[in-house]
Amino acid sequence: MKQFYRRMYTFFFLLSPLLFGQAVNMPLEHWGYKFLARMEAKGLFNSYELRARPIPRDRCADIVAHIYERAFRDPELLSGTDWQLLEQLMGDLSDEFARDNFPAKMRGEKHLFRVQEPVGLFYGDLVGSQSIIANRGEQYDPDQLLSETTLGGQLRGHLGNIVGFFAEARNAMTRGEDRADESFNPDEGSPVVTSGANVFRDRATAYFVWDKPWLRLEAGRDEFDWGPGYHGGTTLTRNAPPADNVRFSVRFKMIKFSYMHAWLRTGLGAKYLAAHRLDISLFRSLHLGLSETVIYGDRNVELSYLNPLMLYHVAEHHLGDKDNNNLAFDLTCTHIPNMTLYGEWFIDDMTSTKIGSNYYGNKFAWLFGANWSDPLKLRNCDLKAEFSCALPYVYTHWDSINIYTHYDKIIGHWLGPNAASFYLEFGWQLSRDFRLELNAEHIRKGEGEANTSTRPAEGDRQDFLHGVVETRHLFGLQMVDQIRRDIFLALSYTYRDTRNLHQQQGLTSIDHLGRFHLYFNW
Repeated sequence: MKQFYRRMYTFFFLLSPLLFGQAVNMPLEHWGYKFLARMEAKGLFNSYELRARPIPRDRCADIVAHIYERAFRDPELLSGTDWQLLEQLMGDLSDEFARDNFPAKMRGEKHLFRVQEPVGLFYGDLVGSQSIIANRGEQYDPDQLLSETTLGGQLRGHLGNIVGFFAEARNAMTRGEDRADESFNPDEGSPVVTSGANVFRDRATAYFVWDKPWLRLEAGRDEFDWGPGYHGGTTLTRNAPPADNVRFSVRFKMIKFSYMHAWLRTGLGAKYLAAHRLDISLFRSLHLGLSETVIYGDRNVELSYLNPLMLYHVAEHHLGDKDNNNLAFDLTCTHIPNMTLYGEWFIDDMTSTKIGSNYYGNKFAWLFGANWSDPLKLRNCDLKAEFSCALPYVYTHWDSINIYTHYDKIIGHWLGPNAASFYLEFGWQLSRDFRLELNAEHIRKGEGEANTSTRPAEGDRQDFLHGVVETRHLFGLQMVDQIRRDIFLALSYTYRDTRNLHQQQGLTSIDHLGRFHLYFNW
């Protein structure tokens, strides 16, 4: 065995001048994304990376290093709390900083175990959570009280600076849920297993990466989230579960090109997603994103859609015009001090000669938002506002296998078609470890879902928010405390006033939703 290690070490040593450490992605749930959004609004960095998530750890380290260098030259740019959060994020990325011989000292993140061998480096972490969920109101009879216990593990590292890897598996046990049947039908959601009074759901991601400064390859099962949205998105979002996929990205100074081909889950047969995206830094404070996606299925993988440079709109025509092709544009502006402005336009279908005529075939979704850091000079505060709108029949398709879904979730905005939302959030980071958030949302949801009607019953005119409209007003409060490094305790309460519940005229419900949540990554 020692001889084997010696040979492997010699092999990797000879390759080391040409290779460097392979960094996996920062999970979408990491608190660092929210911090980076605040730093971008404050003008401490400019990067196209934030619009195609998850972000590789080494790219995050590059951004954080730039923030640190700017703030080190002018410490007044950051508050004391911002500095503490920056130092913790640098500690979470200490491996990447050590690889670059970064001079600043930092307290590294803790791991359950760390194994370093001549052939590679491995980290193991225990992850889990405990939630108590209490829901009361007219639509809960009797009141709902749930206990959800989640336990899992993470493994990440790299082999000889040639390939990086990440694997995570979690299993959640819920008690108090009124459910006796099991389900393995993707159209009903992720798999559900029952055992007595316990309901079990599992979740896993696992992938390999190969990374160079200008080219990154990834294969496995992972999440995706494209676009500038905070509370939602119109194109590819974390609303959908992780999917098996292959992806790559090419980076230049002002341009980044991303491609992905994913295998989606449905009860109807084989289903796929192909997507590519171009991020362009037009100016220092202006970023443009262009995305194209196509959903297709009920056949083998198409070579035309495996071609990352192919225009899918043209490819779809040559393949019989039977797939679900979509286009999206987004723009992010950080020119105004302490503020990020962004917008996104998703085009499911469009007939240019009938723009402005409410033609049902013009299926669009929009999103506009703003992130204001330190509003009115309130230190350590953030104000976010976001408006989303999806016209009737967006995300639908005449062929049910091409609906814009993965399992039972919409890949785009969680609102679904024929809906609009206005969201407002005020956040106050009182210290590194304690955060307070207040939020309010107004939602209007008309009739129709992605898997129902694809056109009007009569004529060819669409009416936005047609039928009985469900209206929801939500007001929430959340407190999050990091009781120890990477151990978070959250308490939240939401008041929800719903009119025309489930599109039933006159049916109302006043609900009180409470949640206790303990999460750790150790």
